[in-house]
Amino acid sequence: MKKLIVSVVALASLLFASVASAQTYYSTGTYGASYGYANCAGLTRDLSVGMRGSDVSSLQSFLISRNYPGGGNWMLTGYFGRATQAAVQNFQQERGLPRTGIADAATRAAICGGSVVNPFPTYPTYPTPTYPTYPTYPTYPTYPSAVTITSLSSNSAAQNSPVTIYGTGFDYNTNTVYVGSIPLTNISSSNGTSLSFTVPSYITGSVQVYVSNSRGQSNAVSLSVIPYSTPCGTYPYSTNCNTCTYPYTNCPSGQLSIQYLSPTSGAVGTSVTIYGTGFSTTGNTVRFGQGIISGISSFDGRSLSFTVPSQLTGFGTQSIMLATYNVSVQNSAGYTSNALPFTVTSLGSVGAPTISSISGPSTLGTGVTGSWTVQIYNTPQSYTNNVTVSVIWGDENLYGAQLSPVQTSYAQGSQTFTFTHAYVQSGTYTVRFTVTNASGQTNSSTATVVVSGSSSGSLSLSSATPSSGRVGTQIVLSGNGFHATDNTVYFGVGGTQHLPSINGNVIYYTIPQYVSPCDVVTSGQVCAQYFQQVTPGTYQLYVKNSTGTTNALSFTVTQ
Repeated sequence: MKKLIVSVVALASLLFASVASAQTYYSTGTYGASYGYANCAGLTRDLSVGMRGSDVSSLQSFLISRNYPGGGNWMLTGYFGRATQAAVQNFQQERGLPRTGIADAATRAAICGGSVVNPFPTYPTYPTPTYPTYPTYPTYPTYPSAVTITSLSSNSAAQNSPVTIYGTGFDYNTNTVYVGSIPLTNISSSNGTSLSFTVPSYITGSVQVYVSNSRGQSNAVSLSVIPYSTPCGTYPYSTNCNTCTYPYTNCPSGQLSIQYLSPTSGAVGTSVTIYGTGFSTTGNTVRFGQGIISGISSFDGRSLSFTVPSQLTGFGTQSIMLATYNVSVQNSAGYTSNALPFTVTSLGSVGAPTISSISGPSTLGTGVTGSWTVQIYNTPQSYTNNVTVSVIWGDENLYGAQLSPVQTSYAQGSQTFTFTHAYVQSGTYTVRFTVTNASGQTNSSTATVVVSGSSSGSLSLSSATPSSGRVGTQIVLSGNGFHATDNTVYFGVGGTQHLPSINGNVIYYTIPQYVSPCDVVTSGQVCAQYFQQVTPGTYQLYVKNSTGTTNALSFTVTQ
């Protein structure tokens, strides 16, 4: 109490002195309050769907505080479910990060770095004593609250066939899709930008499609629903196709046609459905470029499916390429349809390079460099000769971790790559090696290494970044041996107590406007010192905790 009274008296003296010089100032803020990061210290690993633990609860507490749509205290379960994944995606969208739904290193850094509360406000610069310039406060982005449809995967679809809606503002699992006047409830969206529904069997013609959820109702787009039709009979087929219900299936001539493919692009092995008219019940042949896929059936005469092949056969044999191929159908009566394009976007596992073996240490001491040898095999095809081999060591989120560059080679057949790495902290790490060719085909393999010992040494301060700046500048103190929750940073004659650390290696500190020896006095001791304003100059900076005291670094306060 005595410490507080003396500090207040001292601060009042400064303020009265300012009044005497006809200057006007803002409040200096509450002195002696504890500042730090909320829900940050416990987030030391990647978190994703299916995981449990106290760090999951910490993450959920932080996400609840963001007040995202659909969130609430009900999420605080300690289990990483779909609702937590959706909230993480909202936060990633807010910070401009990839919306993976995984609390990875970049996301945790955004959570930690985004929760800082400056212990002292930034004071404005006044151009004249009479007309002060007030501080400009940041403009926070406005995130979309409305739901919007940008497009459909297809503007026409058959009854009982899937359609994907693309847009923004879709809820995780409470969307209602209206197909005409028919509501389809509880449609989920894993990413907030797309969702799928099945066209009801009792709707035909042109209908309006729109989405309704907690954000409101979207715009409407048109969808043409193709009705189910009764075949015109069995072979040799009716010659009067006009007696059949549109779209006139199984007609001998003039009516065999393809309307659309679903999907229109994909990898080798993708199942593609062709929608059209005039397909035979059995004996259809799909022509895929120069290849032939025969013996395909159609249960309704208006749709059939095939799988994108890895080899084209029929007119010779050749490997599939990353290219666009014309697709057409010939029915059992010998009639051939029009052709539509399909683009092969990936060769899947066909021709992909592989990792034959990995050799390296299974145990390692901290600070000791280990060596790993990776043998790969690359299929000798002219368009996949360039290969890259990369490695993830498993300690990327730890301060002081080393990063290995990607190794690139022009390879055919077997080749060996060597990687080296040293770990700065003990633990069990999973090392993942990945080999990729020029066509984007990839394979991965892992190894495990147990690291023991300690390389942290005694309490030390290695750097302050930046090393100069104005009052209110936030700096990063890097070193070893910091306490997780209780460190004192000394700055000049004062400082700040009870600051947390990230992984024992990083402390965030904001340069104050005023300092006093009372800042760092142990609770219960009497302090009669007054405040000193932090003016331009060089100040000593160091850290102290229950382990000891670090070395001192210099920080220069600028104008």
